[in-house]
Amino acid sequence: MTKTINKPLRTILCPVDFSPSSEKALLHAAGQYSADSELIILHIDYPGSGDRGTLLKEHLHHFSRYSDILSEYGCKVRFAVEYGTPAEAIILFAEKYGTDLIVMGSHGSSNILRLLVGSTAEKVMRNAPCPVMILKSPESVETADEAVYENIELLSNTND
Repeated sequence: MTKTINKPLRTILCPVDFSPSSEKALLHAAGQYSADSELIILHIDYPGSGDRGTLLKEHLHHFSRYSDILSEYGCKVRFAVEYGTPAEAIILFAEKYGTDLIVMGSHGSSNILRLLVGSTAEKVMRNAPCPVMILKSPESVETADEAVYENIELLSNTND
């Protein structure tokens, strides 16, 4: 007897750096696309950024907290860690796993486009094999209270 595994209608990649900005993007993705989606939460580390065993324990701690938060949304969740330059690793992961949508947070930095979306987000938006949704957070997101999150701006590289 052959067992058929139904692929979710939509696979959403949500890269996280464990910042409040990426957590808000994660919650947005889970809330908007939970019914028929698989949510892949991806963290990228730079090669040689420390002892992989120690780093993995830290990542598992964050992923465990995310798992608790996401349990109420009803979407299938998968966690992944990759090593490399963030933008390149996100794009390669999306290509390899046939991602339908990338949802990510952005801190913003300098330059006009980078000010709007951040350098990693900009590179992903320009080169991703699928639509990308950026949730632009206020610069002071790390110290802001919950009221500030109502003002998060959505940017997308699609017409949807």
